[in-house]
Amino acid sequence: RGLIYQSLYKNEKYGQLCDNCLVVGFEAFQKAIEMDTKKEWTEEIQLVRIPFIANKVFENAVIAFKEKDFNKALLEFENVQKMTPGDTSVILNSAYSAERAGNNAKAKLYFTQLIGMKYNDDKIFLSLSNIHKLENDTAKAMAIIRDGRIIYPDSIGLMLAEINILLAGGKNEEATLALNAATKRDPNNQNLYLALGSTYDNLANPKDKDLKDLPKPKNYDEYLLKAEEAYIKGLAVNPDNYELNYNIGAMYFNKAAEMANQANKLTANDSYNKAKIAFEQKFKEAEPFLEKALDKNPRISEDDINTYDGTLNSLKQLYVRTGETEKYNKIKDLMEKR
Repeated sequence: RGLIYQSLYKNEKYGQLCDNCLVVGFEAFQKAIEMDTKKEWTEEIQLVRIPFIANKVFENAVIAFKEKDFNKALLEFENVQKMTPGDTSVILNSAYSAERAGNNAKAKLYFTQLIGMKYNDDKIFLSLSNIHKLENDTAKAMAIIRDGRIIYPDSIGLMLAEINILLAGGKNEEATLALNAATKRDPNNQNLYLALGSTYDNLANPKDKDLKDLPKPKNYDEYLLKAEEAYIKGLAVNPDNYELNYNIGAMYFNKAAEMANQANKLTANDSYNKAKIAFEQKFKEAEPFLEKALDKNPRISEDDINTYDGTLNSLKQLYVRTGETEKYNKIKDLMEKR
């Protein structure tokens, strides 16, 4: 029976006689082994027949996966698991198929199984953690990431996943420690410096759940200095990163505006004039960064466009402060065309 169903598979003339030839053939071979008390055919079945069928089913699973029929791919990979139990590559493919099919229960089952088998790939921790995040089980998601980091302490992917969970949970202080460690592991990753600078920026300028400003922390200046250092290090990696340019430019601009507000409270002319020189200099420091942020912004995503609009608004105010009429008119024209 096994030989017949194996032969029927994709047979031009008789292939339509069965719907699932390979699985039926495999089940028949299994039964034959069970009945083969004299071991006449067991070796041939185990070494030749079943591997042939398993290979064909695996090929069908891969085709289904490539065609994005993930439920079918999962079914076929699970069939291969029955034929070659313990094959980690098949379990991994089953996990990814289940994940993409939205079958979280089976995806968690197979990713957990791979971890228990000590499968050497940090991505399985990322995938399993992400499923728990989607299910709003942040504690479990973090526990999985930290388990992974014990095994893969140098994994940037696991570091970033841990940082993202910390940031999403408002644990900014803890996130800065993880980000600093990540920049040491990957000093040429501009995105890490952007995240680190933004986190220090947020610590310096806390907001409530309605995004209203909260009182500045005691170590406000220290946080700003650390944010500035992170942005500058990121720009050393990529001077054209528009987000880094915008963030440091906006930071200088906001600081200059704050200095100007404090100066306006001064009554003595000498004191005001000194303060005026300082805040005008700070506005000038912001200018090249904001100008580059505007120039390098690709304006593709919604975030890009929001940042672009914010940059236009900051530059408009800045040019009023610096008295650069020609640049002001150019920005005004751009804003009117938006």
